[in-house]
Amino acid sequence: MKFRPCIDLHAGQVKQIIGSTLSDDKQNALSASASHASENFSTDRPASSYARTYQNDGLTGGHVIMLGPGNVEAAKAALAADPGG
Repeated sequence: MKFRPCIDLHAGQVKQIIGSTLSDDKQNALSASASHASENFSTDRPASSYARTYQNDGLTGGHVIMLGPGNVEAAKAALAADPGG
C-alpha cells in the first residue's frame, strides 16, 4: 500500500474536517459561516508549503480537495508548487 498525500482546503486554509460532521445541505454545507463542520486540524501554513514538503519527501500521487468556496487560489498555488505531484 502506498501513502497518497492530500491537501484539504476550506475557505482557503489547510484543514482536516471530521467527515461525520459534514452535510450535503446546499444551504449550509461547508460555507464560511457553517458551524456544524468540526475541525480536527487547522493551520495558517499555506497549501503550497505542504505541496513542497510532499515533493521534497518524494511523495507522489497526491491530490487537493476544495471543500466549499474560496479555495481556488490556494489550490492553484499548491498545484504550482508541485506540478505533477
